[in-house]
Parts: sequence; structure tokens; C-alpha cells
Amino acid sequence: MRSILSINVSVFGCLLSISYLIYMYSIYGNAMLIHMLDPERPFFLVFHILMLIAPPGSLIAGYLINERKKLLIQSRNSEQKLFRMLQEWKATLDSMPYGVMLIDKEYNIIRANRYISELTGVPLKELKLKKCYEVLHSYEGTLDGCPLLESRKSGDTSSFEYYDREHKKHFLATITPITDESGSIVAYSHPLIDITHIKEKEQKLVQSKDAFLNMLKDLNTNNKEIKLLYNDLITAFSIAIDAKSPWTLGHSERVTEYSVLIAHEMGLTDRDIKKLKTAGLLHDIGKIGTFDLILEKPGQLSGFESTIVRQHPVKGEDILRPINGLSNILPIIRAHHEKFDGSGYPDGIKGDNIPLLARILCVADSYDAMISNRPYRFSLGKDYAVSELRKYSGKHFDKDVTDVFLHILDNGSETAMTHTSNQLPVH
Repeated sequence: MRSILSINVSVFGCLLSISYLIYMYSIYGNAMLIHMLDPERPFFLVFHILMLIAPPGSLIAGYLINERKKLLIQSRNSEQKLFRMLQEWKATLDSMPYGVMLIDKEYNIIRANRYISELTGVPLKELKLKKCYEVLHSYEGTLDGCPLLESRKSGDTSSFEYYDREHKKHFLATITPITDESGSIVAYSHPLIDITHIKEKEQKLVQSKDAFLNMLKDLNTNNKEIKLLYNDLITAFSIAIDAKSPWTLGHSERVTEYSVLIAHEMGLTDRDIKKLKTAGLLHDIGKIGTFDLILEKPGQLSGFESTIVRQHPVKGEDILRPINGLSNILPIIRAHHEKFDGSGYPDGIKGDNIPLLARILCVADSYDAMISNRPYRFSLGKDYAVSELRKYSGKHFDKDVTDVFLHILDNGSETAMTHTSNQLPVH
């Protein structure tokens, strides 16, 4: 729709040209054209040309005026949309139950949400351009151990935990670089999550673990009754490990039974089978030190979260190392996520360098994980699990072990087990 101003300009140019032509005709009559092309003075020729091109010139000017108005309207609308969007993002950030800051390379706060303001007691307007370490840690000078230093060197996300003595809270802080289109770092995102309740639960678990380990240290395994108690405690503790998340309830017992079936079929000694049974029941003990919110996360884990979960074989080894009677299963605990082709963790060893019992445990553990429900997916089913075992036999899994387990599955030997993985956990 054309604006009134653009119409007026166009009409004015046309009327001006028509009026001039009528005036010239009234003076020169039919000789008007000759006079206009051969005026008495050269200046008049320029004036005549301007009068003749006034209509198209005024039409172009009117069009440009109208387009300028459209651009101004679009610009104003875009500005209003941008303002509303910024208000929505501000409201979203302020409503988050944890702190978020945007900081530059010199530790200056560019933006912060209301959580940071309430935590530090500094008004939002005053937070801008303050040093993040001065606001959070109440002192001047730089932090030698600040993760921003590491993130600036590596260009990757860096995380750390720290304790705020003033508020008596534990925090998980993360530094993530923000890059422009060219890949250059322009700022850093700095979330701050209160994990006090998680640390308290972790401390209780550690205390329970210490109490349990102290009991195991005092057991006399040469006594038959104490041996029975020892085995019962191992089983009970494996149940406690699996009960840390309702999604893994019964997992360690099932993995142990699968592993023992494989070991019997392969003709392993009773000593190895006993060792495998203990390792199977305790293979996930390292998850005691893993946050519940990661184990029960309904979506895909971030890189940082995956790194934490992948530490559980090493943590499991560290937890059991003080117990002399369990030293023979430490290599199995540490290596139960190693892959035959070297793509596993934590050490990336491959082939026969992986203990045989750990290779057996890996197959059983992977199978049970695939047919069990998880917070991020439902059971994939036996057929899918079998197809994956066949697909990665000789790659992720020891071929000999896989063939034995597939034979067991084909004969239905595993169906005698009590398996509840297809039931959703009751909260």
C-alpha cells in the first residue's frame, strides 16, 4: 500500500510537467517543440529537459519514499520482536534454578541471571563488568585454578566443583567457550549448579561403603559360616549398587548369572567361576560415586556426563583395592568395558590383553543393558541384542565368548533366570 507522501510527490511531478507544457503551448503554439529543442540560451535546454523528465522522476521518488517507509516499518517490527525475544530469554534465564553468567576473556561479567544476583547479594545492574571471581569468591586477584584458564588453552568445556563456605553449598561450575562464525572465541558461558544435596547423598553412600568394607576386612574367609555371610554380603551389596537407580535393579545379578553360564559352557575352573561371580556382582560398584541425576537422565548424556560415567570401572577398582581378599578381581572390574578391538575404556587395551573373565563380563553386561529398560529408552528386545552381538563379534566382543553365549541363547538356557528388566521401575 502506497503512502500519501509518495502519491503526492508522484502527482506533483506529473502536474508540474503538464502545466509547463500548457504554458509553452500558449506562448509558442505549434512551434513549441522547435523552441524547446533550439532555445535562445543553452540553459533553457537543460530546464526544458528537467520539466519533461519530471513525471518519471517524481514516480521514482514516490516509489523510493514508499519503499523507505516499508523498510522503516519492518525495522520497527523487527526491533519489537527482538525486544520481546530478549525479554522472553531474560525471563527464562531468571527462572532457572541455577546460576548462569556470560563472561569475557578477562573474567568480566557481561550478563548474569537473577540466581547469581540473589546468591551474591549484588544487584543485577551492578554485576555487569565486575570480575566473576570477585563476585563469587569475594576477593581480588586472579584464580590460579580457575577453569577459564584451562578452557582458554584447550578451547573446550572445562568443569570443576567448589565449596562456598559463606553459603555452605557445593557447586558444579562449567566454562564453555562461545565462538563466532569464524570460530574465534568471543565469550564464555558459565553455569553454576547447586549440588549440595548430591554431595550429601554421596557422603552417606561413602560412609555406608566404608562401613561395609570395614566389615569385609574383619571377615575370616576360612570359616564356613563366615564364607556364607561374606557371599551374602557381596550379593546384598550388589543389590544396593543396582538399587541406586530403579532402572538398573537386578542388573548385577543377571549379568553374573549370564557370565557363570558362559564360564560353565567354556569349561572354566571352579576357582575362575567363583572369581567371575564376585566380579559380576561388584562390577558396577564404581557407580556409587556417580551422581543420581546422571544415571537417571532421560536424555542423551553430554560429553562431560559421559566422562563421569566412564570413570566407574576405575572408581570400582579404587574402592575394592583396600580389601586383600578381592585383589584378584580388580583387573576384571577395571577392564569390563574394554572392547576386543581396543575401542573400549578406560585403558583402550584390546585382544588377549583384556582378561578372559572381563571379556565374558563385557558380553553379559552388554546383552543385559540392551534388553533392559533405561531412563532414556525402553528395552531393545532380545532379537536386537542378539543381532548386535553377532554384528560386533570379533570387534567389540571376543568371538569365542560371543559364540558360546549365542549358543546358550539359541538353546534357551537363559530363560530359566528370573528377569524383570521389561518392567518399568516403581518410584
